[in-house]
Amino acid sequence: MASTALAGMISKVDLRGLEPGGPGWAEARAAVTASMEAHGAVLVAHDALGAELRRRLFERAAPELFAIPAEVKRSLVSGLIHGYIGPRPEAPAYESARVWEAAVDGTVVRDVAGVVWPHGNPAFSDTIGEFAQNMLDLQKTVEAMILEGLGVGREHIDSHLRSLNYSVRLSHYGSLAEMGNEMFMQAHKDCTVLSLLSQHDVDGLELQLNDGSWLSVPAEPGTFTVVAGDLLTVVTNGRVPANVHRVRTPSDRERFSVQFESRPRYGWTVRPAEELVDEEHPRQYSPCNFDEYVDFRFVGDGRKSSDPLKSFCGVVKDEE
Repeated sequence: MASTALAGMISKVDLRGLEPGGPGWAEARAAVTASMEAHGAVLVAHDALGAELRRRLFERAAPELFAIPAEVKRSLVSGLIHGYIGPRPEAPAYESARVWEAAVDGTVVRDVAGVVWPHGNPAFSDTIGEFAQNMLDLQKTVEAMILEGLGVGREHIDSHLRSLNYSVRLSHYGSLAEMGNEMFMQAHKDCTVLSLLSQHDVDGLELQLNDGSWLSVPAEPGTFTVVAGDLLTVVTNGRVPANVHRVRTPSDRERFSVQFESRPRYGWTVRPAEELVDEEHPRQYSPCNFDEYVDFRFVGDGRKSSDPLKSFCGVVKDEE
């Protein structure tokens, strides 16, 4: 196992060929956990997205999805492809859409293609399905590493992983050259548990470090950026902060990225792992219903808070 530290001590950890409990596992787990505790982020090298699958994903599947008519994209607000975000004043060249439960089985993805393309799109279905299944294994490995590294028992880790849904979010960033604006996506935290991101060719992703500075993440094949969301902060009782990140444009080229994310199942309530609450680490968060938190953060009073998660379920509320 090879582990290196980028500027600001975000680690890049090579997970290729590692098996739980096997040679190099403990060292890799320690590096992943330390980086997540410090910054809410880590970079991992893995072969989940090989050259051929990467080509099909970024050069065909993603461009085809965003090339569909605007009225069709705007209709993707619910269903198997949903959560469409179109260009808006604060992000004039950004759009994205989520393929829901893409890692469950191939049927879900094939149904998705039928929603967008009346005659189906087997190539799109096969690409997203293969990517999702590969990423599911990597996602579970990284999430287990983090919790195991913090001291959570195997039984609780398995229970936590079973409580999650997984989805693929595809994103497209058009050229900002004619708009005089260098920012694609403003700084923000995700409301997910954990996200794994891959960029295609064009850099742009920046992670905020614990000293407030920003680290630009190169678009390297075989490297995934692991970002903690708000719900992982709850599960780890505040030990892992949700990472603040943004997207800037380094050129006038269009950019694609793909994000594999975990979030609680519908109606599920998450709470700090029992092993992470003790005299030295008092309880920081009360049980958090994911769907209610999303409403609070994006529709309710959470929009006015500097720390919506703490305002919603923190033991000590944030009143700002």
